[in-house]
Amino acid sequence: MRSIHTNIKPEFEPLLAELALHALLHLRTNHVGKVLVRKPRSDINDILSAWLNKAANSKKYKPLKKKVRSLVSHARAQRLDMEGMLGNLLTPSEGDELPHLDSFLLLVNTLEKELNTTVLVSSPESVDLKHNSKGCLLCVLSQDLNAHFNHRNRLVNDISMLFRGTYGEKNAFLRIIYSSSLFDHKLEFEDGDFVRISLSLRK
Repeated sequence: MRSIHTNIKPEFEPLLAELALHALLHLRTNHVGKVLVRKPRSDINDILSAWLNKAANSKKYKPLKKKVRSLVSHARAQRLDMEGMLGNLLTPSEGDELPHLDSFLLLVNTLEKELNTTVLVSSPESVDLKHNSKGCLLCVLSQDLNAHFNHRNRLVNDISMLFRGTYGEKNAFLRIIYSSSLFDHKLEFEDGDFVRISLSLRK
């Protein structure tokens, strides 16, 4: 994916980042998190490939059509991690200001890498508190992640996140949340096993 990124014209790089963002958002909002965790990488790649191929035919992403088709073919042939490659495209250059949605997905990617887990998206009523019983649980509590952002990808409704893990994992989770320069947080609940926080914009 990096080679795809470096070989496009600079004026199209923001468009490529936007394409990656919306592909990942499609993955997270249209497929239940705990179902995704059980899917093999090939199935995740199929979901992303189908969305990317469809997007490449749209007028908006026409300048990237050949690059996207090349990416999809190469990733499928080599059985690469398309979700991870798309996530790499969200990394901003120093000094760039990202829309809130991009920044949130970057925060999620950082948490996943640091805690070696996959973030789930589930309604508060449906979350499986015993998920990944030998590891940690990290879940965005939402019926629809899209509903938290407006058409310009700005955060308009706070986002609740639920965490379960060891003492060390909890410290790592909170450290990453604390270090965000965009998002503030409010502790909603904490006991020996779980921490629930609410993310909002810093004022």
